[in-house]
Amino acid sequence: MLKKFGTILCYFFIVGCTWMQRYSSPSYYNYENNSGISENITGSTDYSQVDLGNSESFRVAMLLPLSGNVASMGQSMKNAATMAIGDINNNNLVVQFYDTKGTTGGARVAVENAISAGSDLILGPLMADEVSAVSDVAKSKDIPVISFSTSPLVLQEGVYTLGLLSEQQIERIVHYAVGQGRHRLAAVLPNNQSGENMLKSYIKAAKANGAQVTKVGFYAPETMEFTGLVTSMQGGDKTDPGFDALLIPEYGNRLKAISSMFSYYDVAAPDVLFMGTSVWANTGLSKETELYGAVYPVMSIKQRNRFAENYQELFGERPNGLSIFAYDAVALASSLSRKNKSLMKEEITRPDGYYGMSGLFRVLPSGRSEHGLDVVKVTSGGESMVESAPQKFYGSHSAYDEYSVGGYVSMPLVYGQSPENVQNILSNL
Repeated sequence: MLKKFGTILCYFFIVGCTWMQRYSSPSYYNYENNSGISENITGSTDYSQVDLGNSESFRVAMLLPLSGNVASMGQSMKNAATMAIGDINNNNLVVQFYDTKGTTGGARVAVENAISAGSDLILGPLMADEVSAVSDVAKSKDIPVISFSTSPLVLQEGVYTLGLLSEQQIERIVHYAVGQGRHRLAAVLPNNQSGENMLKSYIKAAKANGAQVTKVGFYAPETMEFTGLVTSMQGGDKTDPGFDALLIPEYGNRLKAISSMFSYYDVAAPDVLFMGTSVWANTGLSKETELYGAVYPVMSIKQRNRFAENYQELFGERPNGLSIFAYDAVALASSLSRKNKSLMKEEITRPDGYYGMSGLFRVLPSGRSEHGLDVVKVTSGGESMVESAPQKFYGSHSAYDEYSVGGYVSMPLVYGQSPENVQNILSNL
């Protein structure tokens, strides 16, 4: 059970961004009198006995892997969701948790039980194959799904995500790099579907921002040996490797191995700007001198730190990186509970978006999400802000959606992969 917050303040309750523009600051909530988890949270697994409120209640089913291989992740997300429910204290909102067991079969059983219980909205599941397993059933009943998957392949109208997509992260960091005068871009990517998807995003973002991807290297996803790839991409010219910015969307020891190898072969700052994605935040980089000055995008630093502090205060541990999305999903559901149910999809995808624990975000009709992202750099003292996130969204579509490659795409030099295969990838842009 959640304990009292004392004098902790929270301004994470989601509000429409039009509301934010009308008033000078987000809404603050004082939880000094919060006595614990609201009674409208139910945790029973005997779904025939679940009390889901009265006919006026807004019923939300949250599908999470509460058992199985990723149960710890699911439990952390459940903790964040219960934290949100206690913060919001919306008596009209009823939330029921369903265990997907981290499997497609478990997800199907969970969504069928959720529908039988009269759910108005489904939050989750987490994994892409779980989302695929529940989508058709939910859509047949016209129940929106707001998942946590970052796979674009499972997203569609009526099946959304709050997850942080790699394509948006890449667009954000390329936009920043070009603003710093970097126009010749390179990347090292895993030789799999994820790497191919990131290459498409990279090429698209580069052309839209007036830059060019000159070199791209692929590596076996499980390898830790990068000497051959790096020497090939370096090209033997210590003064100019043929690029002035390098994307490395890796983390942990693999990120350190790649960056160290490039540095060893004289590909280093300030001549080359190293760039990453938000997964860099999962690696302690303050002692990696070759990455000092490197940049990567993250969700609101201020909000993220505040969420982590409050989560630890309540549960005695640091939250999983995905837990913040579970909090925002419940807060978004609370906002939707006050709207006309027949207009729920329009409210979910409102162009001006919402402001939550993760900062500014919105859900697009295509199913994808867009987050306002800060850009930070690596320093000896940790991450340091170099460019803050936009304060509002412009237009009804994401910046990424507006980009059209169109016409001729210059073929980069390719290493570790067949140039013909890369050409086929680019032909599908």
